[in-house]
Amino acid sequence: MSKVKYSFEIDNNMKKFALIVVFILLAVAIYPEGGDYLRVTLVSPKISFDENDDITVYCVVHNTASVPVEFTVYDTPYTTFQPVVYLVDGKEAPLKVEYRLKNIPTAQMLINEQGRKIILQPDEKFVYTAYCNNFYTLTKNEKYRVKAYFYPDAKDEYVIKSANELTINIVPVPQFAMRTGIIKHERKVTPSEVVMLALMAEKNKQWGNVVKYINIEKFIYAYSEFAKRYSTTNDYERLIVQQDFINFITKERPDYLIDFSIIGEQIIPQTNVAYVDVKVKRWGPRFPATMKYRYTLEPYKDLWVIVNLDASIVKE
Repeated sequence: MSKVKYSFEIDNNMKKFALIVVFILLAVAIYPEGGDYLRVTLVSPKISFDENDDITVYCVVHNTASVPVEFTVYDTPYTTFQPVVYLVDGKEAPLKVEYRLKNIPTAQMLINEQGRKIILQPDEKFVYTAYCNNFYTLTKNEKYRVKAYFYPDAKDEYVIKSANELTINIVPVPQFAMRTGIIKHERKVTPSEVVMLALMAEKNKQWGNVVKYINIEKFIYAYSEFAKRYSTTNDYERLIVQQDFINFITKERPDYLIDFSIIGEQIIPQTNVAYVDVKVKRWGPRFPATMKYRYTLEPYKDLWVIVNLDASIVKE
């Protein structure tokens, strides 16, 4: 009789032990210390925004575990995802989130709110769109740094910091209309002027201005190494490829730009497309090279934007 009782007690103890192990594993999956399972990355569609734009960043949460991971999302803004915007001197930009200005704890803000459970499968991603100008007062002609803090449950203090930070510029909207005392004269920028501005920005290493004149979603196809990745991936991964491409075209090149001259412009009214030919001189690792660039541009509002580039070497 005692042997049966002893065996029964062992079975119960084993069950309790198994339940404890399962509980610990689940707890680790939901609140991964140090971000071992959930990795947060910031992605932006561009690095230069017009003053009237929504300053958009995407918070990408990636489950790097081999098991499903769960977290909670609350609908109250600036709780689960909290982008933080800094000036270049390291000071935080003027915040305009009311509950933060009143020093109300996040958990208190959410005391009556039921969050939504999100379960990410292994290698799955969740993307949250944040508009920084909804949370901060941002001004034109300023450069900002953006980080993000992700709370797997904003009622708890556990937080994961983004693995990267972004640098963004806010530029004034170009004014192409000029008023006189009597007549309003409209000034439109030509395709050649847009190309000239883009090349001048590269020559002067004003990288934020380079991107301003480009349609990234189309121009990326001019670079085969990025085009293949961009065309064969999902929407979430495309954001990351776009950011990689922006980083590529806005970094200093070994064959830096020496000089350029516009040699031709052609606007095709039937197709609403323009071509601009440019003679470009670059300093190569071995010797200077002269190239012919043909830019393709499409209209955007009162401007033109660059959508493609063909390059060929010119023998002199």
